[in-house]
Formats: sequence, structure tokens, C-alpha cells
Amino acid sequence: MRRRWAILAALCSLAGLGWLLWPAPAAPLPTPARAAALTPGTVATLDSPAFVYSPGWQVSAAGADPAEPADPWQTPAGTVEFVYRGRELALQLAVGDYWGYLYVTVDGQPANRLAAIQGNHNSRGQAAGYRTFYAPDAQSASGPTPRWVIVHRAPALGDHRVSVEVWRSWGQTPLRAAAVDALPAARPVWPGVLLLSLGGWAALAAGWGLYPAWPEVHLLPPLRAALDTLLRPLARMHLRWVMAALAVALLAGAVGLRLWWMALMGLALLGYAGLAQPSLWAAALLLALPFYFSQTLPILPGRATNLIDIGLLGGLLVAALHRLWAAPSGRSNDRGAVPGAGWFGWLLAALISWALVAAFAAGYRAPALREWRTVFLAGGLFALLLHGVLAAGGPRDWALLVAAWLAGATLAAAIGLGQAAAGDMLVEAEGVQRIRAFYGSPNNLALYLERTWMVTLAFALLGTGRLRWVAAGAAALQGAALLLTFSKGSLFLGVPVGLLALWLGGWWTLTARGLSRRPLWWIAAAAGAGGLVLLPFLGADRFRGLLDLSQGTGHIRLLLWRSAWQMALDHPWLGVGPDNFLYAFRSGYLLPGGWQEPNLNHPHNWPLDWWTRLGLPGLALGTAFFVGGCGLLWVRLRGAARRPITEAALWVGLLAAAAAALSHGLIDLSYATPDLMLVWVLIFVTARSCRCLPPA
Repeated sequence: MRRRWAILAALCSLAGLGWLLWPAPAAPLPTPARAAALTPGTVATLDSPAFVYSPGWQVSAAGADPAEPADPWQTPAGTVEFVYRGRELALQLAVGDYWGYLYVTVDGQPANRLAAIQGNHNSRGQAAGYRTFYAPDAQSASGPTPRWVIVHRAPALGDHRVSVEVWRSWGQTPLRAAAVDALPAARPVWPGVLLLSLGGWAALAAGWGLYPAWPEVHLLPPLRAALDTLLRPLARMHLRWVMAALAVALLAGAVGLRLWWMALMGLALLGYAGLAQPSLWAAALLLALPFYFSQTLPILPGRATNLIDIGLLGGLLVAALHRLWAAPSGRSNDRGAVPGAGWFGWLLAALISWALVAAFAAGYRAPALREWRTVFLAGGLFALLLHGVLAAGGPRDWALLVAAWLAGATLAAAIGLGQAAAGDMLVEAEGVQRIRAFYGSPNNLALYLERTWMVTLAFALLGTGRLRWVAAGAAALQGAALLLTFSKGSLFLGVPVGLLALWLGGWWTLTARGLSRRPLWWIAAAAGAGGLVLLPFLGADRFRGLLDLSQGTGHIRLLLWRSAWQMALDHPWLGVGPDNFLYAFRSGYLLPGGWQEPNLNHPHNWPLDWWTRLGLPGLALGTAFFVGGCGLLWVRLRGAARRPITEAALWVGLLAAAAAALSHGLIDLSYATPDLMLVWVLIFVTARSCRCLPPA
């Protein structure tokens, strides 16, 4: 069987390399010319006699420009009709930073290569193919940019009657040319990437049976002796922790003062402490996670790097060096892991592989590959880093990671509250002043804090001794900051669902132990206090029309979901690619009623997000990622009945965090930013691999 897998790996890899390296025939783009009829191979200027215009158009060889109607919101700027003979029809459109759109019908039916969004009809009440001219990235100093867009592909050669209805767009010459069966076919790259990916998986299957026989890697004796001497001062845990704290202080100072030499000193100290205890580096990364959006780390004069990038790559290097120095026997230390949960790592790897294929299929490949690296690959690398921490450490290391994660969120919350007190860096929206800490949007801060707040609150309710009081103080700061983000999705959906899950989990935990359920009333007290704080703001514009879906945010969200649903149907298998929703949405699916918010970069619904981003395979893998991870959390909670209540509090809090995130993700973002993806990986890898926390 291993031989068959090896043969399959070789065949897939060779086929993939052949697909990618075989030169594609170069074909120049066609040049439009005046044509008597639109037949196969014709590329016609729009002053050709085949085109019939409504009154008011200005037509030349350069294109066709409609006139401004008396009521441009209710009346199209103009129509053009023509007949072509052939299969494929393409129009050259002038796209740029202006608002306009068109409807196209072919033989009375929607043009089948454009979006046919349900309920989106032309001025005659007909269902039609739809597209906008809005593409700010295409605007140049000389004006809009001409782009060829395939609008229809007929199943057979024949005559077809076309009607194009243009709305707004006057002064932009939005229509430039038409082509019939004339555009050169482009060979996609993604099949080669898919074949290489399949070859890699087949190679893993072929070599998996050999893995236990691989020799353990050991350092040469001189190197081991040198490392032993170097790390001997760090044998005491408190010294390692002091050194790590000093390193974090230096790094924070370097970020604030923009001193690269201070950053290098901090990295060197943190790496030194991490060689003896890799969890210290991972904890520093989790502490810095809510600051990644706007803060960078200077590492050379005039050069800075992202906090997550340096945290992941440096952490993996430190963990690898520690493993070489410690030279553990056998495989990784998986004591305490959920039995039979090894599939979770393979699921994450499959998700990363498919996301890479979808990235190479995207229309805008550069942002797709950037998101693949910063979200999907980063999630996988973080899982490897946590695995290295697991192999090197024990329960106290996991406690350190959780504490650092919650401490970073508490620090971000305190900064946000300080901004509110000082009136600094606030976002004014619909009658309220919203805090955002160092995020670009208050919603991003709310998405992060609602996850950490559930875990912190669980420790405050179910913890014991000093842990309970420290967690209560942190929960108060996080909760206050969460309120002041004024995030509707968090306050009215994510937090209520999370609190309900927290109450149910706490009830089950306390009942199973025969303990009083009185602490759970503090959940009701927290919800009531939050409601009282919000009460004076309910009359503000932000909350007054909360349930009104005919206007405002609710109306825009419904239009967005209609557009995203059609986008998913039009790209069922590969989606539009990572970080390509923005470009596909505003140029091809932005409905006329939603023009006030054209630059939405995700569908605000996690099932639609997986589908539009990665296609149906991505939706299946992403759903399995969420459901499987939550299943691991439930297994952990059920198994914690005889464990210290501190451990049970962790599983209750993580389950509540997942419930809050998934419910809020039904109307907002769920996973597709670096910080949120790393938090999901932390939650689920903790559930899969964590060896129980020490007693408080």
C-alpha cells in the first residue's frame, strides 16, 4: 500500500509541475475595430452599425457615454441593443472610482456570466445579469481603466439578442467595445497547485508508516555542553520568568519609542529564556496579540516587522532549539490529550492546503496569498508552536499561556477605557463614542474581548482563592470595555449567547460536584449591570432602529447576504479566494440599494464566509473545524467532573467563548483575521492537547 501511495505522489507531483511549468501560448488582447456585424472572432468598437442606442448617447470609436437622466435614481441613463452570432460575448467596461451599474439580458434571460441576484431586476421588471462599474483600485490618473468582462456564454453557436441597460455612469464612457468568441483563453494556475498538494498528501501517506523508525535528532556533544553551560543560570523558574518579564518590557518600550536596538535586546532575552522554557515565548505572543493591528516591532534602522510574524517564526525556532537541547525520547509528549483527537491537526492541515489552492484561483492573487499566509498558514504554524510547548512543558505552561492571553485582553481593555476617559482615539458613530484600543474598528476590539471575557468570567465565577479575585477584576475591565465598543452584534447576540452557555456549563459543573449554584447569579447580575449602563444610550441613533430592517445597518446587512449568497452560488467549488470578497462584491454583486457601504470585505456570516472564500470544500472543512473543536471542548468538560474546579472553569469558559464567537459570527466576522484565527487555534489545540491546569 505504501508503494501505491508513493507512485500516486510522484504522478501528482510531476503532473502539477508540468501544468505550472509548461509554457502557455501567448495571445495578444484584441484591438477593437468598426465592424458591420458581430460574428465569431469580431472585436467591435461601439460606433459599429450593429449597436442600437436609446436617445442621448454620445458614441465614438472610443466608446459609448450615456446622458444624465432627469431622475438618475429611478431611471436608467440609457440602453443599447444588438444581435451577435457566436457563443461567448464580452464587453469592455470602463471601471473605476465611480458609482454606476448595468443590467444585461440575452434572449430575454439574464446574461449567464454575470450575477443574477434574486429580486434585482432592470427597469422593465426583468431578471437580468448585473454588474457595477465600481472598482476604486482600477482608477488611474487618466480616469477609469478599460477591462474585458465576459458577460454571456451560450451553449451553442447561434444568433442572440442582447439588451444592455446602463444606470448612472454618465461622463465616464462606461462602455468601450464588444467581442464575440475573440478573447484568448487563460490557463488557470490552481489545477497545478491542487496536483502538487495532492502529491504532498500522498507522500505523507506513503511515509507515515516509516515515521516511528526515524532516528531521534541529537546535538553534537560540544554543542550540547555549550548549551548546558549557557542555560545553567536559568535552571530556576523564577529567574526565567524575571528575564521574560524584562524582555517583554524592553519589547514594549521598543514598540513605543521605535528603538530597534532595544527590540533586538528584548528578543535576545526572550529567546534566551525561551530556550529553557518555550512557553515563555508563546505567552509573550499571546500577550501582544490584541496589539498586532497597528503596532510593529522595529528590528533594523528603518525596518519593522509584524508582531505575529516575529512571534511565530521566533517561537518555532526557540521550540526547535529547545527540543534539540532537551532531546526527548520518542515522539511528542501527548499525555493528557483527548484520545483519538489526532484528526484535528490533519483537519487544520487540510484547511490550509485547500486555502492555498483557492488563493491561486483568486482573481486578485496577491491579497489572496497574503491572507493565506497571515491567517491560514499562521494558524497552522501557531498550532505547531503550541505542540512544541506541549512537548516541552506541563500544566503550568498551559496555565501561563491562558493567563498571558487573558492578560493581553485586559491590558487592551484598560487602554480602551483610558481612551474613553481622555476622549482620545474614539470613533463617533450614530450618536455614541466608541472605543477601539489599538484596533482599526471598535467591532474588532469587541470580537476579541467577547472571547476572552467569557473565559475570565468563568474563572471569576468558578475559580477559588486568589484566582477568583484577580479574574473578577480583569472581567470588570474587559466587560466595561466591551460595553463601550457599542458593538450591536456583540452586545445583543454574542454576549447573551455566551452568557447563556456560561450559565449552562456552570450549572452542569456545580451540580455534578454537589456545590451551590449561587455563584451563577452573578451572571444575571453582570447582564443586568450591562443593561443599566446601556439604558441611557438606547435612544441614540445606533440602537433606536435596531430591529428596523428597512433602513440602516439591518437593511444593508440583508442586501449583503443576498449578494453573498449569489456569489457563493456563482463560485461553488473554489469561492472567490481568500481576501477577494471585497473586489468581487463591489464590482459584481453590490446591489443598488447598498451603495452607501460598497467596501465590505466579508459577508458578515461565517457559513457564507467559508463558502465565498474557499468554496464548498472550504465550507465543509471550516464547519468541521468549528464543530470538531467545540466537540473536543465538550469532551473535556464532561471529563472534568473529577478534576480540580479550576480546570472545569477553563472548559466552561472556552465553550462559552466559542458559543459567543459563533453566534456573533452569524452577523459579523468570525475567523478571517490573524488574531481571531490564532485565538481559535489556541482554544481548540488547548482542548485537544492540554494536560490539566494546576490547582489554583
